[in-house]
Amino acid sequence: MLVDYLGPWAAGKGSLQQKLTRALIQTIRHGLLTPGLRLPSERNLAQALSLSRTTVVAAYDNLREGGWVESRSGSGTQVCIRSEVVAAARNAAQAGVLSASPLLGLLANHDRPDMIDFALGTPLALTGVPVELFSVGPEEQTALIKDHRYYPMGLEPLRRAIAASYMNSGVETTYEQVLVTNGAQQAIALCAALFVQRGDTVLVEDPAYFGALDAFRAVGARISPLPVPAKGVRPSVIRDRISATAARLVYLTPTFQNPTGEVMPKAARKEIAQIVTELGVPVIDDTTVADITFGGAAPPPIAIDCPNGMVLSIGSLSKLVWAGLRIGWVRAPEPVIQRLARLKSAADLGSPILTQRIAVRLLGALDEFRKLRRLQLQPRRDLLVTLLKQHLPEWKFRVPAGGLFLWVKLPHGDSREFAQVAARHGVIVLPGPVMSAGDEHVRFLRLPFLAQSEILTNGVSRLASAWRDYKSSDRPQTPGTVTLV
Repeated sequence: MLVDYLGPWAAGKGSLQQKLTRALIQTIRHGLLTPGLRLPSERNLAQALSLSRTTVVAAYDNLREGGWVESRSGSGTQVCIRSEVVAAARNAAQAGVLSASPLLGLLANHDRPDMIDFALGTPLALTGVPVELFSVGPEEQTALIKDHRYYPMGLEPLRRAIAASYMNSGVETTYEQVLVTNGAQQAIALCAALFVQRGDTVLVEDPAYFGALDAFRAVGARISPLPVPAKGVRPSVIRDRISATAARLVYLTPTFQNPTGEVMPKAARKEIAQIVTELGVPVIDDTTVADITFGGAAPPPIAIDCPNGMVLSIGSLSKLVWAGLRIGWVRAPEPVIQRLARLKSAADLGSPILTQRIAVRLLGALDEFRKLRRLQLQPRRDLLVTLLKQHLPEWKFRVPAGGLFLWVKLPHGDSREFAQVAARHGVIVLPGPVMSAGDEHVRFLRLPFLAQSEILTNGVSRLASAWRDYKSSDRPQTPGTVTLV
């Protein structure tokens, strides 16, 4: 969808016409719009971006003058097939400059000083953390520098520390059942590469973490959605869908589901473990945010009821401690870990050993990190809830007991269109369809409560202003989707 490719195009300097022209050129430069591909009509694109048709017409005129697109009577506007500038852009795209990924777009565009980022889910640094936890002593540093080996499965002390954390939660685990990865994202990608071939079906929550959707799309999977009602995906639905689709893999975030914040009860987790035992279909249990709880302890991972079964438990220090570490892991049966390690060694030979040594120390202080993160985020969650109820009372949401996000339902309209209006008011938001394999949840936004209080306050003020503009504009209540045809 062209709107998804454009990302937060309205940020930056210049008129709307200039910014839209630049954004469209970038989509061609990056290989997202290929020669011969027809663009939406001026009217349809104007509706999707909440712009006047005049602005889009002017942008298309600029593209034609620059040799980027051409228009033919009865055929609409398409990217030029024979054009030097387009050919150069295509060559750059074939060299692997960028790919069509919402995750990549957010990572590339989030650091703009004039914008408030309500899209990425990266917590800010914790205060009160002893600095020495993020370093190693001189002797250990010297030993690491002299170590010229690669560790594709991860350093043994770190694997043992991760195994001990599972043991503490009641899951029998040996270090041979642990693979260290570069964050949870690599863990998901490795599992996808191991179990899924092009055309295979993967059952994925809908809505779901968009990085997981990217990973499954990258291996050519057919993504079959699992609806996420209150208290998470129903085990009976998983069982039925496995039988109906011959699914090769199931992806779940049962604790503080991203983005809804739902928590699957213990009984449901036990039933899913039984499904794994009976049917043998691997289930990914993504516990990346499970430690960020504002009440009692979160339910144990699914693997507690089948410690030797095909449950792939994924964890990370990115959300709880610091995203810059890029330390994640997979806990699975030892033969699966061996196969995943072969894939990882082909990808990067092994994760950096310095950060792995630091991670060993950090895992020893998990209880303190849980406390500090709770003290940081619970007041911010409460503040965001208060601000939304005060300034945007029409927006509806449940208050999660943990995690990082509110899953907000708009009273009407399309969140993709509203995201374009919000960007012009200086705030980036994540529309619901980005987190859906089937472009569902058009009336939803994912809002993180991660920023400092003044940024949250300013951000909600901008959202309220954008919502007033959006409501006052002349558009259908349930607009259609703009696609490239």
